[in-house]
Amino acid sequence: MLAAYILLIAIVSLLTTRATPEIWGYYMVEGGGNFPITHWENVIGRSRSADINIPLNIVSNNHALLIRRDEDKWMIKDLGSKNGTKVNGFDLDPQKRYIIGPGDQIDMGGVIATITPPSIEETRNNRFMRRLDKEPVHPWKILLAITVFQILTIVQLVIGMGEEMTASALLSIVLLCAVMWAYVMFFHATGRRGFEMEMIAFFLSTINLAVTASSDPGIVLKEFIAILLGLALLIFMCIFMQDLNRTRRIKPVLIGLSIVALLINLIFGTAKYGATNWIRVGAITVQPSELVKLAFILIGAGALEELYDRKNTVVYALFSLFCLGCLAMMSDFGTALIFFATYLVVSFLRSGDISRFALTAVAAGAMGLIVLRFKPYIASRFDAWGHVWEPEFMDDLGYQQTRTMSFGAGGGMLGLGAGNGSLKYVGASNTDLVFGFVMEEWGFIIAVLLVLCIATLSVFAVMHIVAGRSTFYTILACSAATMFLVQTMLNVFGAIDLFPLTGVTFPFVSTGGTSLMTSWAMLAYFKAADMRRNAGLGAGREE
Repeated sequence: MLAAYILLIAIVSLLTTRATPEIWGYYMVEGGGNFPITHWENVIGRSRSADINIPLNIVSNNHALLIRRDEDKWMIKDLGSKNGTKVNGFDLDPQKRYIIGPGDQIDMGGVIATITPPSIEETRNNRFMRRLDKEPVHPWKILLAITVFQILTIVQLVIGMGEEMTASALLSIVLLCAVMWAYVMFFHATGRRGFEMEMIAFFLSTINLAVTASSDPGIVLKEFIAILLGLALLIFMCIFMQDLNRTRRIKPVLIGLSIVALLINLIFGTAKYGATNWIRVGAITVQPSELVKLAFILIGAGALEELYDRKNTVVYALFSLFCLGCLAMMSDFGTALIFFATYLVVSFLRSGDISRFALTAVAAGAMGLIVLRFKPYIASRFDAWGHVWEPEFMDDLGYQQTRTMSFGAGGGMLGLGAGNGSLKYVGASNTDLVFGFVMEEWGFIIAVLLVLCIATLSVFAVMHIVAGRSTFYTILACSAATMFLVQTMLNVFGAIDLFPLTGVTFPFVSTGGTSLMTSWAMLAYFKAADMRRNAGLGAGREE
């Protein structure tokens, strides 16, 4: 009941709040046509997908870019249009950008236009409409509910685990509660609103600590430290991404660091469950591909100007190919699928070309068949897919899935209670099979709610595209949503034999410090796209 209450408030608040698109100015066309400019970045052209649609044959499909700079200043760039673009009679070089202001005359093949700022009355109306936006829900009720949930979790673990429960495991849950309150109180005091995403993450992380305490009490404190590092990274990324130009400039550095990390993984990696995707440094193990996820998304995102730069597109395609090749060599087929699905979404968002999307998918399918041919371990997973209950697979390749479904079903709707399950004695129960673990100890209802949390974050990202200021933030959020969704589907469906078991984690819930830290950091991409008033830690819309 507490879990349903916590998530109902957070999910309903996220999916019912809206952000009114702001009007930054008007594109006034001589002879008729008054187009409100509602984004920082706009395509002007004949295409229906253009932000400022001018349905005249003398205007190219994608004729020019109009991008907001400082107050009352705009940047314009011709996109190699057939009839060219002029500003105050001066022909624009498609290779260059030009700063213009209100009153400057823009000529697109004979179509004359100017940019005008919104009137004082319009500005006041925008502010009035903004105040009508539904405010994010206050965090205090959810905080209290999660706190009670955490207290009951500690009680249940003590009852279920008895002497096996360690003091450090219980202390970790207490510390998580304290960090949760400190985080919300600090940012609430600075005027921030809209903590639903973090509340969902704190709830999922509580389940993570409970699952880890039940299966391996000795490493719960490490999981808490990973949460702490992920939260710190989330705050840093939100603040850093306030400056779009600064964020764009760091992309070459991220490409270099990602290449080095994957190469080190290839050379010094340790095999675990068939995939060589771990680096061991003393008692600490790190999964570089999880951290590369953050860079992969940031490198793929781009401001509108970058999306029409062929060189930028080629660099991202080559980087993606390198990442997929490394993951294939590591036999990390699950992570490769996540990267590829994200690449498809990013490519489509960058180009809007469905034919390119389909061609890329077909080519990847052919590459996948080649990988299966030369990677017997991966091929064996596909052989068992859909047949795990057959005698030849039940106690061999299908052992994990048959036990997951059996023990998971034994938990019923409400579960056996934390610490009382048997799936924890099966290999990878708290990572790849964590959905079955939660079903057994916490019940089917909570297991489904966990999936609903991930789906909610993804739907929220798509909903806020319309109010997004920049394609950069929009692609960030949609890419992060894709990674979360595909990762969750592979984890859940793999555990119950609807997909081959690919060995990927459930975001926030599976045991694993690198994965947990990355999940928290990836929330920054959702926060950056949150256009609700005062909702973001850094990139959100202000009053």
